[in-house]
Amino acid sequence: MLRVAAACPASCVVCAKDVTLCHQLTYIVAAPVTTRVLIITDGYLSSVERANLSLLFNLALLSLSRNSIKDVQEDALYGLTKLRTLLLEHNHISSSSLADHTFSKLCHLQVLVLSNNALHSLRGAWFRHTRGLTRLQLDGNQITNLTVSSFGGTNLHSLRHLDLSNNLISYIEKDAFRPLPQLQEVNLSQNRLAHMPDVFTPLKQLILLSLDKNQWSCTCDLHPLARFLRSYIKSSAHTLRNAKDLNCQPSPTAMATVKSVLKLSETNCDSKPPNLTLVLKDRRPLLPGQDVALLTLLGFAGAVGLTCLGLVVFNWKLQQGKANEHTSENLCCRTLDESLCAHEARNYHAKGYCNCHLTQENEIKVMSIVGSRKEMPLLQENSHQATLASESTAPDGSFRNLKGKDHGADSTFFCLDSRLLQTGYSDPPGNRAVFNDAGLVTRYCPKRVEKLRNPEPGEVQSHTLPQHVTRTIGEFVLRKSHSV
Repeated sequence: MLRVAAACPASCVVCAKDVTLCHQLTYIVAAPVTTRVLIITDGYLSSVERANLSLLFNLALLSLSRNSIKDVQEDALYGLTKLRTLLLEHNHISSSSLADHTFSKLCHLQVLVLSNNALHSLRGAWFRHTRGLTRLQLDGNQITNLTVSSFGGTNLHSLRHLDLSNNLISYIEKDAFRPLPQLQEVNLSQNRLAHMPDVFTPLKQLILLSLDKNQWSCTCDLHPLARFLRSYIKSSAHTLRNAKDLNCQPSPTAMATVKSVLKLSETNCDSKPPNLTLVLKDRRPLLPGQDVALLTLLGFAGAVGLTCLGLVVFNWKLQQGKANEHTSENLCCRTLDESLCAHEARNYHAKGYCNCHLTQENEIKVMSIVGSRKEMPLLQENSHQATLASESTAPDGSFRNLKGKDHGADSTFFCLDSRLLQTGYSDPPGNRAVFNDAGLVTRYCPKRVEKLRNPEPGEVQSHTLPQHVTRTIGEFVLRKSHSV
């Protein structure tokens, strides 16, 4: 916190009636009301407040240079109505720390020095009421561009000297200096200018111009400025400072051989600049809430995209499931290398019950598929069972669909382990009737009977027919042979 000291400190060189000169202070001394010159330099001031200067209404020159000032309060200078010179160079003042009306009460201000601070841009509102300003020094800052708004709305018709050297200026709008018709000296040296329009023709009072030590690219865009400069230096009343340093930057793609801006013409300029530089004319920060709204919008768009992707994947999975279900319904039978009961469990899981016993119509369809693939149904017994191998691609008799008068029109017979089973077409697998009738077994399971009657050498029969069935089978076969 700054404070006002009543006595003259030891570090003050002069403490007179109308002049106070001090160094290395952390506050502003309480100078007499009659003080006209107050200089406090090389100190450690952090801000300028109204309480420090409110009583110095006779002050004509105020110098607070070479301190550590970061902020100048809006009303800090309101009481200095007679101030003519304000020196604030070599501080840390930024564009955001200066309010629009900081200098609005300085109606008699003639010299304003803001050199070597942290200004990034200029606002015309700062100079709206400083009509008597004749010199404005803004060199050594970080200004990047000059637009119509930089001096727009001002009444600086008395401004004669404008110093913008040693900045970062790379863009100047064509009418940037139009509100300053009485300019006599303009210094734009040591910037980053590569191209700029002819902004100086409206300045009829211009007598001193500095454009050296920039990064000029001698393309045809620069030709209007070169033409003005050649005309400008023809008058002995005009001075182009360091004209010999107006050199063109070398370009590997440039066709022109010109090395100086003053020698640039329509015939030797490069019509195709190697690089195009995009410069923002007016960089305004986002308003409060705009960044949140932008993030919300991006998040909503991302959620919609993920939802659509999920719907596409779900639809694809659904189509795949339907295709698999259709395949299970049309091909409900045992595969070539599947065990005897595995296909029943598989198809029971798919349809709710085993429905693998073919009707005559479906038998023809399956046989057409089996025949085209050159495959055949195969029964694989357990390790303790004998192996049954089919000798042709035709389906085994154990899988034939039979409709008998005695067992109903919808009954299905099939042979399983020398037993004849019956089930309805729509019955679940538990509703099977077991038949050991010899005639039916011999009729519908001939291969099984033959296998049991004539076992191969070394083969162990794990399943035998019941005695009455075996005897009946023998009689049935004997009768068959006699009849033949």
